[in-house]
Amino acid sequence: RRPPRSTPKPSSAASDVYKRQVSTQSTWGKYYQRSRIMKMIRLIVLCILAYLSFSRLGVDIPNPQIISVELWKCLHTKNIEFLTARAYRSYGKFDPNVIKNLRNAKAAGVKIIDVYIFPCIPCGNPRKQVKDTLEGLKNEDYGIVWIDVEEYAWTKNKTANQEFLKEMLDEVVKGGRKLGVYTNWHEWDQIVGKEWDGASKYLLWYPHWDHDPSFKDFRPFGGWKKPYRKQLTMDTFMCSEKFLQDYQPTQTEYFESVSYTHLRAHETSLHLVCRLLLEKKKKYKP
Repeated sequence: RRPPRSTPKPSSAASDVYKRQVSTQSTWGKYYQRSRIMKMIRLIVLCILAYLSFSRLGVDIPNPQIISVELWKCLHTKNIEFLTARAYRSYGKFDPNVIKNLRNAKAAGVKIIDVYIFPCIPCGNPRKQVKDTLEGLKNEDYGIVWIDVEEYAWTKNKTANQEFLKEMLDEVVKGGRKLGVYTNWHEWDQIVGKEWDGASKYLLWYPHWDHDPSFKDFRPFGGWKKPYRKQLTMDTFMCSEKFLQDYQPTQTEYFESVSYTHLRAHETSLHLVCRLLLEKKKKYKP
């Protein structure tokens, strides 16, 4: 038998060239890997900052006042980012000032613009009150319709109050609008009973004037486990005007307190990019 052919050893010069090539490839490989890691870290930091920026302060307008575009620009410098304007008054009339307030806010670049209805209980016909509001706003761009439930002219009959409120809620849904309720534990208990959960599937905005932009004070009631928004002051002076100030939570708190659908409704383009990247990462299995 012939002996097995031995592999010739590379010359010293060829060996050095090969080692340099391997070393160069290894160096570039490590550099490329580090570069990818740094890009991912920067993206993660950017997403974190985007989510943290989701914490917002806003104002609501309980009085028949009009906020000008110039005043809105001033409020922007105070980190005020959203508006809730009264659209229906407690004596049973549509508030025409809401039109100007919505348009001025939009012209100033405000992204979140909501309205609220203060029901007229003695007027009766709750569905008509909602219809009049939606009709008055038919040419306007706005988000959530809030129903104000606080102790003002409601009857002592909690069952009748429940029916009145339910009709209003149903009519807002019928009109195709997003819906929320403004109330707190005490008001809810006095008007419809703290155990009644007929509105718990809608958003909750509650008042507690403790000047604390958080939900640490929240007390579950009426089927609501977590709120959506908090009214934290009633006497804040900004830009030479008096406002009620509101707090809307961070992205992290949103994940804990509202549905994925509600979250998607208010995300910005930056939030969208981060969400799609995170969803893609979840689907990818190496």
